[in-house]
Amino acid sequence: MAIQKLDVEFATEDGTLLRGRTYCPTESGSFPGIVMAHGFGGVQHLIEHYAELFAEAGFSVLLYDHRGFGISDGTPRQEVDPYQQMSDWRDAMTFALQQDKFDEAAGLGVWGSSFAGGLAIVLAAIDPRVRVVVAQIPNVSGHRNGTKLFTTAQISEIRDRSLDDRVNRIAGGAPDVVPLFTTEPDRLSALPVPTNEAFMEYIAALEANAAWPNFVTLRSVEHLLEFEPAGWIPYVSPKPLLMIIGENDDCTFPDVQREVFAEAGEPKKLVSHPGGHFDTYDKYFAVTGPPARDWFLEHLV
Repeated sequence: MAIQKLDVEFATEDGTLLRGRTYCPTESGSFPGIVMAHGFGGVQHLIEHYAELFAEAGFSVLLYDHRGFGISDGTPRQEVDPYQQMSDWRDAMTFALQQDKFDEAAGLGVWGSSFAGGLAIVLAAIDPRVRVVVAQIPNVSGHRNGTKLFTTAQISEIRDRSLDDRVNRIAGGAPDVVPLFTTEPDRLSALPVPTNEAFMEYIAALEANAAWPNFVTLRSVEHLLEFEPAGWIPYVSPKPLLMIIGENDDCTFPDVQREVFAEAGEPKKLVSHPGGHFDTYDKYFAVTGPPARDWFLEHLV
């Protein structure tokens, strides 16, 4: 199905402008909608091939940059705040359903990857407009995932620096920041993952976007350790949940994901690929994209 892409911007409740793009069938009429968001520290262009796939299947899709990231407004820049991001995502849903190409009566699907996969789970549990959810390589438990991602010493450094950061912010100082990724083994980063080929390709794709700097606020890492979508997963049912995981994911760990998935009610489905976290987007797109498309076709149309 032929699709059309349109650059859009919309205001959140506090007036912050978020920017993205709609991907819609060129045929006349309105279509079931999907609202998508990128993961921790990412930007929208890294997942636009998913949006195109869904639109070609007959959905109207809204994909945008979180506040403080990419081409969206918002300060502090590069701050991942799950609670703010969920509020903004709900504003994005409101905007989408006001567009002629989105069928309000059909409700919405949500698709999130990595950290946004956890956000999508919570949104499905709390927002009645969400009819179906796809959580790809999701961070489902900040505590369980964080204790595998970071060493004890790194967690202590995060906690200590966060206390100082709070004092500094109250005094009017700039937020403390850390690299999102680093190849320096002794330097704290937000995502201390091995630098394999897929990781390096992901970084190259990020660096190709002038709107992406390699840092996040330290508070983002605090949120990464604290956010617990697992507590909400029993409340997603009876909305259909598809979870997609990587069997060798060393960023959002499959054993944690399986534990949390087991706590979800029906209907649900688990799909896996043999690769790691950053293999998901391109190398295993044929394993991750079509199942998500088919899940939406089964449960949203």
